[in-house]
Amino acid sequence: MAQPQGNDIEAGYCPHCQLLVERDVGAPWPADPIRCPHCQLLIGRDRGLAEPSSEPGAKGTAAGVFSRRAKRAGGAADAVPPEEVLAAIRAVAEMRGERPDRLLMVDYQQESAVDADLPPLPDVFEAFGSWKAARRKAADGG
Repeated sequence: MAQPQGNDIEAGYCPHCQLLVERDVGAPWPADPIRCPHCQLLIGRDRGLAEPSSEPGAKGTAAGVFSRRAKRAGGAADAVPPEEVLAAIRAVAEMRGERPDRLLMVDYQQESAVDADLPPLPDVFEAFGSWKAARRKAADGG
């Protein structure tokens, strides 16, 4: 896809984690520096992306950021039960056309950031210790 010209940028993506930050944005985006709601890194004026990077490893870098943050945060005192975490992983995987054991953490994060019914990543880590363990359990029907 060609880079949009002028003011026809349809979406703004974080240059750090490659996740969608805002829809229906214009150029330049962002007009003022903002924090990414996903990775919490600063996106400088006019430094956002019109589409996520297709570079190998771009999502892996974001996954490392999310994993460390989720582990440090720990689950909330009212963390959701493991069964609800598994159901959420399965639902997001189905929505994205993936098997639960192939669902990327960054794709789950993207959905959980906009859907308050999905458990946040710290709750996933609290319930299963790691993203891989959680998605493996979700795939096994556990």
